Parts: sequence; C-alpha cells; structure tokens
Amino acid sequence: MKLQKILVLLIAFALVNFNFVQAQSAKVKALNPSEFEGLMKNKGAVRVLDVRTADEMSEGYLPGAINIDFNSGNFKNEIAKLDKSRTYLIYCKVGGRSGEAAKMMREAGFTHLYSLDGGIDAWQEAGKPIEK
Repeated sequence: MKLQKILVLLIAFALVNFNFVQAQSAKVKALNPSEFEGLMKNKGAVRVLDVRTADEMSEGYLPGAINIDFNSGNFKNEIAKLDKSRTYLIYCKVGGRSGEAAKMMREAGFTHLYSLDGGIDAWQEAGKPIEK
C-alpha cells in the first residue's frame, strides 16, 4: 500500500513537472517598447535581431540590430550559428514574423527570447530612436 502511494506521488510529480517545463518552453515574452528598450541597454548580454527583409531594414532599424531575414530560405541555418545561451530581443514590422521566428528559435533550443509587441511600428509610435 505504501509503495502504491509513493508511485502515485512520483507519477503526479513527474506530470506536474513536465507540464511546467512545457509551459515555460512555449512562452516567448512580448515586451512593450519601453521594456524592450530597457533590456537593450544590457549590450554585453543581449542581441537584437531584426527579422525583416534587408529592404525593410534599410528604411530604419533599432540601434545595434543585426538582420536575419525570417522569409529567406536560410533562416534556420543562420539561427543555428547563434549562441543559444544568449538573450535575444526579436522584432519585425508589427510582430507576426518575430513571433514565428521566436517559436522556431525556441524549438531550436534557445531559451532567452523576447519579442517587441507591435514591432518597429510600435517602437516608432512610442518615439523611440531608429538608425538608418
């Protein structure tokens, strides 16, 4: 009887732990422009990824951003070259591609991912600086 209780508790613990890990790995936190900008200030620890096309990026981009075009056929190969232990701040024009990019990165083993809610459009509406 005691062994059954222990087994039930172990199984319950394993299920709860599995669900917690799954919930954590599925989330990519969307940040408003001020929160995103705050994380950008930690330049040594974070990388800012612009997942728009090169043409879109030429119209303006967030300071220090590197471009990896989500729509290129090479996106998975390019993210495979990145350090998975770093924190990545990801943005696009309005948030769709950055969400999909973050999902792919999460599936590839990246653990510290944040997206810009509303993309660069929200960033500019908030009066934040861009580079050209």
